[in-house]
Amino acid sequence: MPQTHPTLDALIVLGAPLNPRGEPGRVARLRLLHALELWRRRHPARPIIISGGPTGGTPMAEARAMGEWSLNWVAANWGPELQEQLRHCLLLEEASRNTAAAARHTLALVQELGLQAVGLVSDAFHLPRAHFLFQRHFSRHGIRVHPLPAPGLMKQYWSNRRYLWLTKIALREAGAWVKVLAHLARRPRLR
Repeated sequence: MPQTHPTLDALIVLGAPLNPRGEPGRVARLRLLHALELWRRRHPARPIIISGGPTGGTPMAEARAMGEWSLNWVAANWGPELQEQLRHCLLLEEASRNTAAAARHTLALVQELGLQAVGLVSDAFHLPRAHFLFQRHFSRHGIRVHPLPAPGLMKQYWSNRRYLWLTKIALREAGAWVKVLAHLARRPRLR
């Protein structure tokens, strides 16, 4: 059965760490390349919201570095016309320092734009938790969130024998899930 792709009002790309030069790292680039391809093929002229504040000791926000990288990549690979089109579609959310904050901050942008359905782009390790958090914030406002996993991260790390990095990513996600579940457990229940 062929897979159907929903019509989306925008794409949200979640930030990832920058490298020591202040440029998007491997994970961020995989997310961006996936989002840019989806934008070009299925959702041209729709907004792309890149979320991510300054983290890891760098003064530049992840969203800003990822936006600049995207514009440069599109110019080099697809030409100046598409670069200009992308420039008008990019929205940066530069305040969030984690996934939960990204859900809160991007919700305000999505509501301001009057969007009803968004695609959420991250890697396959991060996306289940990100989708859970975004769905909790967005669904109560009638906004649908469609997960769009960027392929290749696990395969790339595995084929390059970066087992320690894979383990580190998996442990970080497990720890983040524990924080989410602990936060939910502390909340008072309505009776």
